[in-house]
Amino acid sequence: MTILLNGNSHAVDFGSRRVEYRIRFSRTAKRCRIRVRPEGVEVVLPPDAEEGRADSFLRENEAWVLEQLAFIDRMGSIRTETKKKGHTVLLRGKETAIEIVEEDSDRRFGLVEITDDGIRIRLPHGKDVDPWRALEAWLRRQARQDILQRIEGRRREMPRTTFGRLYIMGQRTKWGGCSGRKNLSFNWRLVMAPPAALDYIVVHELAHLAEPYHSTKFWLIVQSHCPRFEEHRGWLKDNEDRMRLPVKAD
Repeated sequence: MTILLNGNSHAVDFGSRRVEYRIRFSRTAKRCRIRVRPEGVEVVLPPDAEEGRADSFLRENEAWVLEQLAFIDRMGSIRTETKKKGHTVLLRGKETAIEIVEEDSDRRFGLVEITDDGIRIRLPHGKDVDPWRALEAWLRRQARQDILQRIEGRRREMPRTTFGRLYIMGQRTKWGGCSGRKNLSFNWRLVMAPPAALDYIVVHELAHLAEPYHSTKFWLIVQSHCPRFEEHRGWLKDNEDRMRLPVKAD
């Protein structure tokens, strides 16, 4: 698979694989960055960087780029194989097939379970039950479980992490929050992200308990506990549109 992008096209050879990419200069970029998406590979450069820096930066990160391209290749195959089965959803960073089945039952709610093939939503036959509401409720419970687990793990490492209440919410523009009363909130869609990306948001919000502002001190705290936080933040930004239910539950 060769990734193509329109305009400003360049290419680099990684062994037997030739990867085409484009270069974009960003006024706000302070360092070089690589974005690997199904649409193509893009190297973002600071405004004062030389264009040739893109080629060398790609080569310095060859293993990571190939890993991301292989992931996209696999996701393309999964989508092809599961298209006949129905929808898919991200679960802990992995594209997961969804199977909806009806069964004779007096229940008036759906049940969600993990199977060898993905996620199964079991609906009572003849009842007006929204499968996506059932799936969202299940994902919210999974998110609370994962987030609590990471909080407990990180609190042993990070001082001054006493907080009030924990809320699992559906914020449209935020992954997490720390209020003035030291209540923590997290977006339930984080359960769709790779565990390392969820862990970064947990570290981010716990760090706010010690330093409320995004100061130099704050970012030093985050970096000391999560050295690759920029990578995880980038994944969340690049994949935000994928972290949705196939059909919105109104």
